[in-house]
Amino acid sequence: MALCNTTRNALAPAAGDFNFNATLGNVKLFTSPCLPAMKYGYDGFHITSTVSDSSATVYVKTTVPSGVTLVCTITDEDGYEWTDTKTSNGEEQTFTTTITGSDLKLWNGTIDPHLYTVTLEIKKDGELYHKYERPYGFRYYKYVINEPVNGENYTGFLLNGQPYLLRGVCMHDDVEGKANALNDSDYDQEFAIIQELGCNFIRLAHYPHPKEVYDRCDRLGIVVQTEVPCVNKLQSTMPADYYTHLTTQYIDMVEQHYNHPCIMFWGLSNETTTDDKDFAKQKIEGYYDLIKDIDSERMVGYVLSHSFNNPSAAYNNPNVDWFGCNIYVGWYIDKTSNDPSSQLNTRIKNTITDRSKPLAFSEYGCGGTQHCHSDDFKSTTTTGNNPRHDIEYQMWLHEGHIAAIRNCPQLLFTSQWQLFDIAVSSRNEGFTECIDGVNVTTNDVLRRLNNKGLVERDHITKKDTFYIYKAEWNSKDKFVHICGKDYMKTTGRMLKCYTNDGDTLSLYVGDSETPRETVSVTNHIAVFPAMDFPTGVEIRVKGNDTSDTVTFQ
Repeated sequence: MALCNTTRNALAPAAGDFNFNATLGNVKLFTSPCLPAMKYGYDGFHITSTVSDSSATVYVKTTVPSGVTLVCTITDEDGYEWTDTKTSNGEEQTFTTTITGSDLKLWNGTIDPHLYTVTLEIKKDGELYHKYERPYGFRYYKYVINEPVNGENYTGFLLNGQPYLLRGVCMHDDVEGKANALNDSDYDQEFAIIQELGCNFIRLAHYPHPKEVYDRCDRLGIVVQTEVPCVNKLQSTMPADYYTHLTTQYIDMVEQHYNHPCIMFWGLSNETTTDDKDFAKQKIEGYYDLIKDIDSERMVGYVLSHSFNNPSAAYNNPNVDWFGCNIYVGWYIDKTSNDPSSQLNTRIKNTITDRSKPLAFSEYGCGGTQHCHSDDFKSTTTTGNNPRHDIEYQMWLHEGHIAAIRNCPQLLFTSQWQLFDIAVSSRNEGFTECIDGVNVTTNDVLRRLNNKGLVERDHITKKDTFYIYKAEWNSKDKFVHICGKDYMKTTGRMLKCYTNDGDTLSLYVGDSETPRETVSVTNHIAVFPAMDFPTGVEIRVKGNDTSDTVTFQ
């Protein structure tokens, strides 16, 4: 069996701003006279539930050969247990039960991701052949437009009947030195960073990720949007096999990952262009119906580029549950702005207000490297696919985006592009280094990256920008972060800090117990006025309970 990553026009992805690596994950090989039908994915069964605050009716479905005994058990760590047994007649078998009262605990996102365990034992002639287990959470959700919630009209996403702002990041599988050949240790490291960041949503772009990722999202209560690699290409001139393969990819995505409570949004495509809007509408609506036939519960939509000011009218307004827009204000468009409010408000009006469709802010951001610094970053940064990406520019741009998003609770979800830098062989940008704000060099190691991440490709090194999001989203873990510790300028320098620890920050030099300066914190940002810092002496910035230090050399 030969594998290659050559681009093939008849197989998605046929284009895209990422390296085309196969999706990897653990593989098991089964041989047995009583295997479940393949349409039930790696779990061997599908779980469907009808949920409210007071009850959850559960349907566990599978198909196995005649004469096979099935034992289904539902348990949780609080002591709930239910069991039923059936003998197969070769057709689909459905186990049904209702959980009510104190036995019902909802999967409530990061607030309380309560999971039950659904177990299916497959026996033949008294012998246990297979035992499948799946953690599963009961939840219900919807998007409402001007509906009463807690006595007031509300527009936005509801989880278990309550407003729940979905705020998070996009992710690819790509680690320096490994590409996407990740193991459990790598995933554990990724999700430790995700938990530190404090987000409650992930867009797993631009392809279905390994089940190990969804498993962790289930356990941590992180809501997910996932999609197939229908990227850029939705033309009528694409070979017929391209769309045949897409059909298979949609079916595989839904059937394989059907049981994950974290998944609430299926994605049909990302930033596609077309030569024929009627053709594109037909394809989108056909794939929408295909997914809905398998999974009627989840919301199905697709993502457009910033070129669409009226996303709900794109491709002649196809019938979908939601739209997403990737809007790169301050980077590819509106290059002098770090405030996407006008762009968002236009799309919100065209989509949510006028056409009653949920809108997601599915990508936004800009490049930034911790190896390049400037006090005059608006002038020195070369935006877009260009050589110089100052970290101060990335920080400034995201500060403005966070402020704009605070004013848009009606967005279905927001997902910054992206948590981790990724390798992209076609890119040639962001390779300028300037650690003192004056002397400029280049570094070829930085060239082939999409460096819009909050964390470098090593999945270890957090950029300064990471900490403004941590301050915004993680109120539990108090911290102070001094930005620009690797910026070697020490004279006439302003010092920026991000924090969630108090309304003021104080700066101390060396062993002094008297602050040299105390400044106010606004929206998690504090800036100390320009001053000269000694070299070789510890600088400490203190909040209410925590502090951070830096020593300039």
